[in-house]
Amino acid sequence: MPLFSVIIPLYNKAMYIQETIESVLQQRFTDFEIIVVNDASTDESVQLVKNISDPRISIIENPQNLGLSATRNVGISHASGTVIALLDADDIWLPNYLKTIKHLYETFPEASLYGTDYSEIYTSNEAIAPKKNISSALKGTAFVVPDFFEANMFQPIFNPSCLAFKKSICSDGNFFNPKITFSEDIDFYIKYGSKHKVAYHYEALVSMRFAVPNQMTRSSISQKTLPDLDRYEDLATENHSLKKFLDLYRYIYASLYYIENAIPQKNKMLKHIVYSNLTWKQRLLLKSPRFVILFVKKIKELLLKLNVKVTSF
Repeated sequence: MPLFSVIIPLYNKAMYIQETIESVLQQRFTDFEIIVVNDASTDESVQLVKNISDPRISIIENPQNLGLSATRNVGISHASGTVIALLDADDIWLPNYLKTIKHLYETFPEASLYGTDYSEIYTSNEAIAPKKNISSALKGTAFVVPDFFEANMFQPIFNPSCLAFKKSICSDGNFFNPKITFSEDIDFYIKYGSKHKVAYHYEALVSMRFAVPNQMTRSSISQKTLPDLDRYEDLATENHSLKKFLDLYRYIYASLYYIENAIPQKNKMLKHIVYSNLTWKQRLLLKSPRFVILFVKKIKELLLKLNVKVTSF
C-alpha cells in the first residue's frame, strides 16, 4: 500500500499530460501510485499516458464525460494510498513536492489537509507569485495554519494541484460534490477546512498553468452550477473568518456574472453579502457600471501578458 495516491483527472490535455506525469515520476519521494481518470477525452491524451511505461500508473476510463468533481471522486474511490494528492493534468510538481507533503504528514499529526504555495504561469511562461494573506516572514517554513479562512482572504494559499489530504476524512467517498460544475475546490475548502486542521509549507513547489485550452476557470459560468454558499451561512454565524470568506467568493462570483451580463444571477449571489467584509476596491467595482468592469478586466488581461498581476485585495 503506497503512502500517496496521486489522482489526475484527464480531459483533452494532450499538450501537457506527459510533462505533468513526468513531474510526478521525478519526485524524490517515490512511494506513490498514479491514477489517471480519463473523462472521455477526444484527443490523444490517453494514448500519451499509455506510452509512459511505469507500473505505478493506472488508467481508469469514465464511460462518458462526468465532469471534474465526479472524475476526482472516481479516482479517489480506486485509491489505495493513505494520503490523496490531487494534480490537474496541466500542472507541474517540483521534485521536492511529495517529500514536503510527507514531512507535513509526519510532523503535524493533528492536521488532515496538507498544502504548499504555488506559482502561476500565464502566456509569458514566466512564474508569478500570487499574493497571500500570510506574513512573508514565514516563507520557507512549515506550520499549521491558525485560521484557514483568514489565510485565504487574498488568493488561495493552495490550489487543488498543491493539495493533499487523508483519505479517511470522508466516510462516504463523496469528497467533491458532483453537482458543482464550476469552482469545485471552493466547496471542498469550506466543507473540510471548517472541520480539519491544515498543515502548510510556505514555498512554491507547484507550477500552475493558466490560459490553456479546456480549462474550467476560463469558461462561462452562467450555465454552470456554482457552490451553494448560502448553505454554509449557519456555520458562519460562529466563524467570522468563514463569513468573510463566503462574502469574498460572493463578490468573485457576482463579478463574473456581471461580466457575462447575468444580472439576476449576480443579484441573487449578493443577497446575503455583508459589504463591510469586502475591501473598498471590491465594493467600488460591484457598484460600478458594467463597462467599468469590462475595462478593468481588459486591463488585467493586458498586464498579465507583461507578467504583471493586479487584484482587488
